[in-house]
Amino acid sequence: MLFKLLKYDFRAMWKQFSLIWGAALALALVNRFTLFRDKDNSLFTNSEVFMLAFIGVIVAMFVIAVIFVVNRFSKGLLGNEGYLMHTLPVRPWQLVASKLICGIVTWIGCGAVALLSPVLTIPLNLADLFQFPWTDLFRGILKHPDTILILLEFCLLMASSIALFISVMYLSMAIGHLFSRHRKLICTAAFIGLYILLVNFYSRIASISLVQRLMRIDTFGAGAMLKCSLFVLVPALAFLAAVCWILENKLNLE
Repeated sequence: MLFKLLKYDFRAMWKQFSLIWGAALALALVNRFTLFRDKDNSLFTNSEVFMLAFIGVIVAMFVIAVIFVVNRFSKGLLGNEGYLMHTLPVRPWQLVASKLICGIVTWIGCGAVALLSPVLTIPLNLADLFQFPWTDLFRGILKHPDTILILLEFCLLMASSIALFISVMYLSMAIGHLFSRHRKLICTAAFIGLYILLVNFYSRIASISLVQRLMRIDTFGAGAMLKCSLFVLVPALAFLAAVCWILENKLNLE
């Protein structure tokens, strides 16, 4: 059933972000043909309008991503759609997991577009790409296999950080839903309070010598970011568990 929920959420995500992702990549290609190099080999643009539009689309993309995550959870589980969603033969954790996974993928997609767009903007010739020493690059990676592992750990750390950010928003909305009045104000206050709690939690944890030895900050290498991901996921799982408990025991859609 979780896969059916994911299919429903991903379909809604694609309808909203296919346009803005396509617009960002299209504007990146347009800016590619407006850039030129001067005598010092510095890049300049002939059209500031297209460049400003490109920057505006990138910023709007992340703003819409936050709004999308909030609306999918608020309207889908705490709003009018909740009457339908909570009648499905699924547990609350499956509903939350579907929204969470979709939110993480949405943010990863926005990040990928934000990274790919500047690459498309830079006017590189195919000859320049073929002249790049790809063989030396792959040979160096094979000599240092930890590089791939560190890259995968970095991706896991980014996904864990996104999951923590989304879980804070989910718990804030769930706490605001417990009150009959001033829900948005309480939700905002809960969001600020939870982040203050997180800052204090991590500052206290980081000061423990045992944790410092476990993280091995002074000898960064493979496995270091994996441990960081675990420390990030612990409060995220606690927040999500609290969200599921509220949905299962304190839900009031009136």
